[in-house]
Amino acid sequence: MKSKAKATKKQSKNPTLLTPTQLKSRQNQLIIIDVRGILEYWMGHIPGAQRLSRSRILREIPKEQAIAITCLSGHRSAIAAQWLISQGYSQVYNLQGGLLAWQGAGYPVQWGMKR
Repeated sequence: MKSKAKATKKQSKNPTLLTPTQLKSRQNQLIIIDVRGILEYWMGHIPGAQRLSRSRILREIPKEQAIAITCLSGHRSAIAAQWLISQGYSQVYNLQGGLLAWQGAGYPVQWGMKR
């Protein structure tokens, strides 16, 4: 019984992976955060994605809010998503394959800064 509880606890500490299609279908229900640098973000990001510092996320986004994290390939976003979970966020998603997978699925990209 203990090992099952440990497994459940361990699973809850991992972000849920989303495919580009899953993210696209839930885009209006999630806050999308792009964790790349400003130049990378400026050169192309998922429409509606925001660049927020860690402190700003903690200050402005409620811990029960559903959040999708993205980067170019999914590696940096996985690290950031894990960090958000460690900070008490309960609905954290990571875009599998990042912006490259998003573009590969044929979804639009926004350039410049979000206003």
